[in-house]
Amino acid sequence: MFAKLANIVIKNPWKVILAWVILAIVVIAFSPSLSKYTTSSAGAGLPGSFESVQAQNIASKYFPKTSGATGTIVVSATNGAVLTQSQETSIVGLASQLTAEKIPAVYQVAAVNAQGSPTISQNQKVQLISVIFEGQAGETAVNNAVVTVRNDTTAYFRGTGLVGGLTGNAAISVDTTNAYVNAETIITIATILAIILLLGLIFRSIIIAILPIIVIGVVHSMAQGVTAWLAQGFGFQVGNELAPLLVVVMFGVGTDYIIFLLFRYRNDVVKHAAENGTEHLEGAVSKIGSVIASAALTVITAFAALLVASLQSLQTLAPGLIAGVFFMMLAGLTLVPALFKVFGKNLFFPYHPRAPKRITQAERMAKITVAHRSVSLVIGLIIMAGLALGCLGFKTTYNQLAELPGSTPSLVSYNTMASSFPAGYLGPTQVFVSGPAPLNQAAISALYSKLVATPGVVGVSQPSFNNPTNTAAATAVQMSVVLQANPYSTQAIDLVQNTIEPEVNGSVPGDFAVVGGTTAQLVDVRTAMKSSLEHVIPLALVIVGVIVGLLLLAISAPFWILLGVALLYLAVLGTVLLVFVAGFGFTGVDFTLPLVAYLFVMAVGSDYNILIAHQLREAHKQGLDKKAAAKQAIETGQPAVTAAGLILAATFGSLLITGIQVLQEIGLAVLAACLLAAYVLTTKMLPALSSSFGEFFWWPGHKKSTANEGEAKSTEHVGS
Repeated sequence: MFAKLANIVIKNPWKVILAWVILAIVVIAFSPSLSKYTTSSAGAGLPGSFESVQAQNIASKYFPKTSGATGTIVVSATNGAVLTQSQETSIVGLASQLTAEKIPAVYQVAAVNAQGSPTISQNQKVQLISVIFEGQAGETAVNNAVVTVRNDTTAYFRGTGLVGGLTGNAAISVDTTNAYVNAETIITIATILAIILLLGLIFRSIIIAILPIIVIGVVHSMAQGVTAWLAQGFGFQVGNELAPLLVVVMFGVGTDYIIFLLFRYRNDVVKHAAENGTEHLEGAVSKIGSVIASAALTVITAFAALLVASLQSLQTLAPGLIAGVFFMMLAGLTLVPALFKVFGKNLFFPYHPRAPKRITQAERMAKITVAHRSVSLVIGLIIMAGLALGCLGFKTTYNQLAELPGSTPSLVSYNTMASSFPAGYLGPTQVFVSGPAPLNQAAISALYSKLVATPGVVGVSQPSFNNPTNTAAATAVQMSVVLQANPYSTQAIDLVQNTIEPEVNGSVPGDFAVVGGTTAQLVDVRTAMKSSLEHVIPLALVIVGVIVGLLLLAISAPFWILLGVALLYLAVLGTVLLVFVAGFGFTGVDFTLPLVAYLFVMAVGSDYNILIAHQLREAHKQGLDKKAAAKQAIETGQPAVTAAGLILAATFGSLLITGIQVLQEIGLAVLAACLLAAYVLTTKMLPALSSSFGEFFWWPGHKKSTANEGEAKSTEHVGS
């Protein structure tokens, strides 16, 4: 199949290029913008069976005016001093002015609490103004209202010696979106520069350094357009994480596929230097095509496993990542070879590939690895197991606000508030009781008293009924519970899950009592995340195993490859924990990291192992003995794997400079995976293992070819 495809592409390069140009114009010109379907509140996306979702439904039904996003304007003196009486009056005046402005999507602005008292801290240094929005965090109208409230607050306090900042879930949503937009810009610039520099150094060619950037850039835009079409057609929105991840994934795997083809093509050019190099392009494409297709299919299926996750924020990563890798695979098999054909010998300008005059680094490494294969395996195991020990300090965090850069406005305002108020003021927990008949007032009072007396609770608002003029006839009630701890903290999540929810559930016989709010949502997110891990990890493992097995036509080899990838995952996760938790003192890694890192490690480890395993199989089928086959596989495959690993590591390394904790952790995880896979697992441990097992490594598949055994003893050399 790949031989036929290669023949068509190489014989019709201009037709292939024209087809891609037309397809790119159609997709880019007519598809909607992906930003239209991107939101910071794709968020939990929890199914309706979860308690926090049921609580939000009750809030929307019985308390529609106060069920929207919330915000808190935190006001303090610029010099940190105690607020004066005139300043307190000025703060109240801000609330009045914002109310008078009738800002669209703002329902209420109040400088007093439910009891009518000013919300000023005990130390008299910070005063709060509450804002209730009409709509949920992440909605366009609410986002616009956040900007207006902030601008008007800044203008109002200018020259007064006061400073006010907006925090709360609506403001956090806006700041999160802005942070990811800035991160995408940083990542794109850093990624492009890294790829140009590394490709230029590796191949010493101006065209090879620039061409992949242009190709991948166009294909990336197409993938964004297709993802937007999918979001439009299936009615979903994607989270902020997709845009920066799509950049590094496409530029990373795209460069990998191009490198795989380039090294194979360059090898053939060197081997047949006296002939026209482009004549061997078809052979290179037909031979490496199955590797590119299998590697891409492995990555696609690994990402597809996200579709069974319980969280929408994880599910919606899948379509974009799948589209990106799929289009990159098609480009790697058709567009890239067509462009190589058009450039001909000028592709490598100004350097012309030639056979090395001295023994190459790959040849030295092959000789050492095969001669000391037991040592190679032991050293690799020690490195992997040593890093995996970091998993003993495994901790996760759900504090998405703390993961943003320190200069984020909502985080700065929260820190000011937390210096004078309990941290729980950021997002009170909501308790709702509803029923078909008038509520049991005695049971409601008892529940209120129980909540007030709960350790870790600093305040509970008086019950608010859906029929305030006749509470005896009310069928729903709401109470706000302020916790001592930050609502995003593990301490708060544990308190709500283990204490408050059991107190509330079933507390009013015959009625429906549930807990909602930020912390209750995170309780459900934690539960859903555990379920996602239990379903996605084994599913991805099985799918990848089947694909590798079909490619290699063996059972034993895929087993050892997947075992190596599993060890790689533990080493990578341990590395992240050692660096961020043990090293930098983070409270834990982001709760999504274990799953997202697993999929990327599975993809990276499988990609490089597939390439080397393909080289091993090819040498084995030629009739080489187990040591010679391993040696040839390292010599022909190691340069491509290490180059691809280095570039992919640099690509994902750009995430480290974004200032967003979850992106930094993903960046380090994939960077570590690339380096460990390329320099330890794939190029040393896998060949060492195959040369130790021999025929059994390919059980029950391949047998040595005897027809060409004599002429197959020679080894292909790779120019360095």
